[in-house]
Amino acid sequence: MNKLVGKVKEIKVMDVVTYIDVEIKGSGLRLIKFKAPKWLSVGDTVYCQFKEASVCVSKECPGKVSIENRIPSTLIDVRKSESLCELTLESEIGVVVSLITTDAYENLVLEKECEATILLRGIDITLEPLIAPAEILSRIKDAN
Repeated sequence: MNKLVGKVKEIKVMDVVTYIDVEIKGSGLRLIKFKAPKWLSVGDTVYCQFKEASVCVSKECPGKVSIENRIPSTLIDVRKSESLCELTLESEIGVVVSLITTDAYENLVLEKECEATILLRGIDITLEPLIAPAEILSRIKDAN
């Protein structure tokens, strides 16, 4: 599981979904949720978590894709088996691990130290508070 620390910059409630913009190491990450957690407020420090299998990688990122988060990175390590590859990528938001098929790895012609783009859907990112449990309970009570 990838787990990065960020700060909530904006919570934008739309007609169907809510956009949550988080800043991590000076870079933005956009989450898409049906509803924001009741405990969440702008300014909160949070963990952003996402599974390795949710991290797509592109060597030459196409101009337009429906994925919210496109993060430039460098491939720093590869663990390869017959069927799967675990990629470790260094990016502006920190180290991110991706799990892709070996076929995909070979088709992309990836190699250590190459430049790549991390593609991460906002809906695949979960939030976890980085605040005291008592403060969370207090916020939930205040919201009700």
